[in-house]
Amino acid sequence: MALIYVLLTVFLLIAIAEQIYFYRKISGAVRYFGSNLSKGKRILLTVALFLLTFVPIPFAFVEWFILEMHIAVFLLLSDLAAFVTKKVGSKKDIQYPGWLKVVYKTGAVAFLLTAAVLVYGKYNMYHVVRTDYDVTVNKNLSHDYKVALVADLHYGISIDAEKLQAVADAIEKESPDFVILCGDIVDESTTPEGMNEAFSILGHIESKLGVYYVYGNHDKSRLGLSGRFTDMELAEAIRSNRIEILEDNTVLFNDDMIFVGRMDKMERTQKGKSIDELLVGADKSKVIVVSDHQPNDYEALSKAGCDLVMSGHTHGGQLFPFGEFSQLIGANDMTYGFKKVGDLNAIVTSGIAGWGFDMRTERHSEYVMIHLKGKQS
Repeated sequence: MALIYVLLTVFLLIAIAEQIYFYRKISGAVRYFGSNLSKGKRILLTVALFLLTFVPIPFAFVEWFILEMHIAVFLLLSDLAAFVTKKVGSKKDIQYPGWLKVVYKTGAVAFLLTAAVLVYGKYNMYHVVRTDYDVTVNKNLSHDYKVALVADLHYGISIDAEKLQAVADAIEKESPDFVILCGDIVDESTTPEGMNEAFSILGHIESKLGVYYVYGNHDKSRLGLSGRFTDMELAEAIRSNRIEILEDNTVLFNDDMIFVGRMDKMERTQKGKSIDELLVGADKSKVIVVSDHQPNDYEALSKAGCDLVMSGHTHGGQLFPFGEFSQLIGANDMTYGFKKVGDLNAIVTSGIAGWGFDMRTERHSEYVMIHLKGKQS
């Protein structure tokens, strides 16, 4: 929860800085284009235009914040370009055309670039791609395994039943050995009907060893927001659709792989088990595969002899530069992709959708296929 307060504080400070900056830009534009107006009228026009920037905030705070953030960034880049251009022009006595100053004063370039980025963000959210990883562990396996990984659907944000069914069909065609639903398939905004619809589609993906679920930080409405279904109704919807819930427990596959599903970190800090406690008495010569919604605890997993950990949660940042900021403050061990920590192979998916709004300007929407091999398989 401390991280949430830090992020909210950062967002608030950015929002305040944005509004001050917008006021300066608006007042500058009014002075330039309203030079024939009286001072009083220019002040009234400036205040009116400034207040208009606040109008959508109570109704669509997140979307408006994103819009303003992008416009502000591009306006700042325009100011930087104008500063450099002015310095270069004054030294070389260059005369720039009048229309260039009009373009700069109106912020036309910033608005056009913002529109282009947001269109890209919409496309990136709705266009789901497949991402493959080849992972070789340093232990023996009786045969190669194909693992399908799906996380962070947040059903109801961007993907409807038809699109989700298309993804499920694509996964089934791969003939996976097992399917991992790595949390946040639903969230606080998902309706009970949507919850049952999502798990019905995902739970009926045919695989050799079944479909398994680990909870995320949104499934049970742990962010202090009121959900539309109870924890019991959620568990029933999952189990009634042939999905096995793993919450700090393990499954043995073919006597050569131990699969561990961890309790989500937000709940685990209160009552969960450490990886060492989960593996008490386990035969660590077997391949140990872990599914943990939040990508953390890599050092402990590596020391415990785990071979592969799969996570989601980060959405690959979802909106630039929040992924980089999250990595900078150490919110997670990794934001996206693959890395090794000793013999541990770690994979973080950007997720099949996103949370809060249907836009991605950082990373794509994806489902993941993992081709898991042993050292002698």
